[in-house]
Amino acid sequence: MRPALFLLMSATTALSFSAFSQSWQSNDSPATVVELFTSEGCSSCPPAEAALNNLKDSDGLWTRVIPLAFHVDYWNYIGWADRFAKPDFSQRQRQKVSQSDASGVYTPGWFINDQEWRGFFSRQPVPYANGPKAERLTASINGNTLRVDYEGNDRLNANFALLAMDLATQVKRGENRGKTLEHDFVVVDFAAKYGQRHWQFTLDSDVAAKPSAFAVWLTPQGGGDPVQTVAGWLTPQ
Repeated sequence: MRPALFLLMSATTALSFSAFSQSWQSNDSPATVVELFTSEGCSSCPPAEAALNNLKDSDGLWTRVIPLAFHVDYWNYIGWADRFAKPDFSQRQRQKVSQSDASGVYTPGWFINDQEWRGFFSRQPVPYANGPKAERLTASINGNTLRVDYEGNDRLNANFALLAMDLATQVKRGENRGKTLEHDFVVVDFAAKYGQRHWQFTLDSDVAAKPSAFAVWLTPQGGGDPVQTVAGWLTPQ
């Protein structure tokens, strides 16, 4: 059972991974990676986040679909600073737009397996489907170290994200003034490295909210469909 909804009152949360140890693996088909670029300062974003949030009740959560909400910072100037926003997330969106010939940088901006998806604006459900079966992918967290091991031989980008769930923010200024915004799948830590078979990451202990889940996905260097994925809930400490 996930923790109850709470109001985010502080900008950052210090985490201790010192005693944490957990591992996951998959040798099945990769899940679809759904990325939503969003902002608490964007009046068009709450309906998009509600659509993403609905995926938490999907039977295929983590195995068929991995939802990710990247909060961008380029709307912070209009009156409300999004507590989850990072410049790196804005840059990630710009890079994805450049790589996929998407129509532009905007919110809410959807990408399904690195391809721009505009079906949300015509009220289509979020699409996802499994890719071809792949070699075994294992992710292990020990302390503040994440180790990723893949049994395939291709050189790939290993991406990881820590995700916070069941959050809410009372917005006092800007386009969403007076609203309480509910958030799931909020990316609070993210990194990517290019390599082969083995990757290692250091987890950030100073994040915007305590993570409840994690995801790892391997992609070709230039982006595209994930080759393999593994994701799941973090065991409460």
